[in-house]
Formats: sequence, C-alpha cells, structure tokens
Amino acid sequence: MLSDKMDQSTELTSQTEVDSAVVRSAKIQETVDLVFNEKHQIFDIAPRPHVELSGHFLRSFAYFTLKHRSPMMLGEMISFLHDNEPKIMEIFGSYAHFDLNRICWSLQLLRAEIQENQEFQLFHGKAPDVEDWNRFISTLDEDRNRWFSSVWLHAECYMYRRIWAIFRRSDLLSSYDYFSQKKIDATTSVVKLMTDVIMGMRGMLRSQEKFQRMLKLSLWSNRCDLSINKQAPDAQFLKLMADYESDLLVDQSADVWRVLTEAWDPVYVDIVCDNAGFELFSDLLLAEYLIETGLALKVRFHVKAIPWFISDVTKQDFLWMLKFLRSHKIAEIAAFGRRLRRYMRDRSFVLCDTCYFWTSPHDCSQMKKRLPCLYVSLSEAALVIFKGDLNYRKLLGDINWDYTAPLIECMRGFFPTSVCALRTIKSDIYCGLPICTVEWLSEDDPQWMRTGKKGVIQVAVMHRLSGDALV
Repeated sequence: MLSDKMDQSTELTSQTEVDSAVVRSAKIQETVDLVFNEKHQIFDIAPRPHVELSGHFLRSFAYFTLKHRSPMMLGEMISFLHDNEPKIMEIFGSYAHFDLNRICWSLQLLRAEIQENQEFQLFHGKAPDVEDWNRFISTLDEDRNRWFSSVWLHAECYMYRRIWAIFRRSDLLSSYDYFSQKKIDATTSVVKLMTDVIMGMRGMLRSQEKFQRMLKLSLWSNRCDLSINKQAPDAQFLKLMADYESDLLVDQSADVWRVLTEAWDPVYVDIVCDNAGFELFSDLLLAEYLIETGLALKVRFHVKAIPWFISDVTKQDFLWMLKFLRSHKIAEIAAFGRRLRRYMRDRSFVLCDTCYFWTSPHDCSQMKKRLPCLYVSLSEAALVIFKGDLNYRKLLGDINWDYTAPLIECMRGFFPTSVCALRTIKSDIYCGLPICTVEWLSEDDPQWMRTGKKGVIQVAVMHRLSGDALV
C-alpha cells in the first residue's frame, strides 16, 4: 500500500517536472521569436489592403509558411532521403550515397537560411532559367531580398528553385524527382475512386448541367494537394459533390459554359495544371468530355518544368499518368487510358513544350513582357483554365486585394483570352467574393482560408468580335 502511494507520488512529481520543462521551453521559444520578429521588422498585424503578402505580417499565412511549414517540409525531405537511401542507390548506383550526403547537407543549409532570414543568393550553372532568375534577384530592393521581407510568392518559388539547384549539382541525381514517390503513392491510393468516377461519369452528354458537373469535379479534386492536405479524397467523392455546393463561394460555371458554346471555331481550351494524382486524373476526364461533346477541338495542358510545390504536375508526371492508366488491370481504367492515348496521337490533347514561366517568380501580369510567345499562344484559346491556389496567386500577384474586387481588375492587364480560375482556397488571398463573405467565414473559423474546404469557379470573359485571337 505504502509502495503504491510512493509510486503514484513519484509519477506525479515526474509529470510535474515534464510540464514545467514544457512551459520553460515554450517561454524560451516565445522570447526567441520576439527577438527574431523585432530584428527583422515583423509586425503583429494582418496584411494591409492592396499590399503584397509577405512574412512581414505575423498574422498572415505567409509568415506561418516561412516560419513553420517550409522548414518542416525541408526537414521531412531530408528524412525521406535518408530513409530511402537504399532504394535510391539501387536505381542510381552505390556512389549516390555521397551525392545524397551532400544534398542533405545543402538542404539543411537552405533550411537555416530561411530560419535566419538570410539574403537570397544568385544561381550558378547553365539551366535555361538561371539568367532570368539572377536578373530578377539582382533587381530586388534590399528590403525585398530576404525570406520574410520578400513577396511571399517570390520566396516560395525561390525555395523550390533552390531545391532543384541542389539536385542539379549532383552527378547522379540531377534528373531525380524527389517528390515523385509521393505523387505516385497519391495516385495508386485512389484507384478505386478513379474507377467509380469513370463509371459514374460514363456517357455524359453535351448539356450545361453535365458540363457544370464535370467542371466541379475538376474543381473539388483540387482539394488533393500534398503541400497542404495529405489526406486522400473521400471514397464517396461523387456522392458528396452535392454537399460541396454549400462550400462553393462563387459559381460562374454557367458563364464558362457560355464562353465555350459561343466561341468561334476552332475552339481550343488550355488547362494550366496544378496537382498530380487524382486532380490530374479529373482534369483529363474534363478534357475528354470537352473533346467528346464537341465543346473543344483541342485541349492543351501546361505543366511545370521542374519538381514544384511537392505535388505539381511535371511532364514526367503527365506521361507516367497516361501509361499508368492505359496499362492498368482494371478494365474501365485501362479503357480510359487507351482513349487518352488516342487523343494524344491525333493531337486532340497536346502537352505543351516545357516552359519555365510557370516556375519563375513572375506573376501573370508580367507574361506579355517576359514571355510574349506564351501570351500569344494562350490568346489562341477560347478559354484558359487556371487550376489551384498557386496559379491563382500568379494571377493576382500575391496582392491583398479587397475580397470583393472583380477578378479581371486583379489580373492587372493579363487578359489574353477568357480566363477561368478553379480553386479551392488554401491561402489568405482572394477576390470576387460576395460582400460580407470573409467576415462571416472568419467569425466561424479564423483559419478557414487555409483548409482548402471552400472553393470558387470564377471567370473573366473576353468578348471577341471575330474568330481571330486578340493579343
């Protein structure tokens, strides 16, 4: 009896010591954060209206990302490379061990640069985008050349470009997609759902109702983003789409239908892709519907030139998906894959040439000046669909717009053709929302804009006077 009481007393004392240590550690970290914020002029306020988002604002997702999410992602990446070293060596040879050691060391240095808010460094090497990136970095003002003071879009793009540069310096791993396994796993884990979706959407005829359903399938698949939400889509995805209507803050899908049905022939639709996995599958399904119903003669896909924001589609991901689908043992998936191959062969589907604009720090308002050939190419389409949060930020330039401001105004002159944004909201930047929407949602959940639960279908319509592209 006495022994039991002594054991209980010892346990309570130990727990009290642990709790005290946790409190002390939290207070120390709080002091460290206060010193860091004061040194780097980080203000305990929300982003001001009409300014570019950055880590300067403590009450912003930009600050949270740079302070926590980005260093955590780099730490997870280092752990992944260590854990998968034997598999990587099987593919690239035993000498890959030395490259992996150097890569992990470089990633740790990059992580420290972010945590210490160091200046951006110029790139070296002969990659096609080095000159453009170095010109951009060299022209940054002194107060915009550090992680927490730079425009958030610039900082995040710079981080992923630095990661690619680290691998590019490797003799053996320069072509290795360090995010590929996550994207493959995200695809293979939803095979049953893919089958259900193919069967559920089979034989969809040309009608406004059916088109809007396909467009919303493509929208809600954008919830599957490995950089924000690591959960697989719900197995009852199709049945739940009706429930998702309450989460659709803006629905201009009827206007998108009118753009396509009133367009001059030949009708091209461009899709600026976001995530691999289930989202890419849904985009391909939408593209098939456009071709089969005659809403479009050609669908052109724009993907990232390098591994980007963990789950973004690259050329390798796109081609892997096509092969995965057509060679699958499930008949419905294989049949869909064979149809996609036919579209690729007859050029109904086009995978656009590698373009580094999508992995540059520039937003879309600068496209006409920076890459006029891409702007002209987009102007040939009747509609360009921008998928996801990052592409939305590229459209808006990471500016904290009034949330009721029209999309066309926030694009600041980028208007090659009609532009549609399909986006589930995962950051605190938006436009074109009904009045009082943000206040109402924030009262219920102050972090609603980070979850990807809410979505928008927005469109800026170009009214053409003829069948010629307007540039």
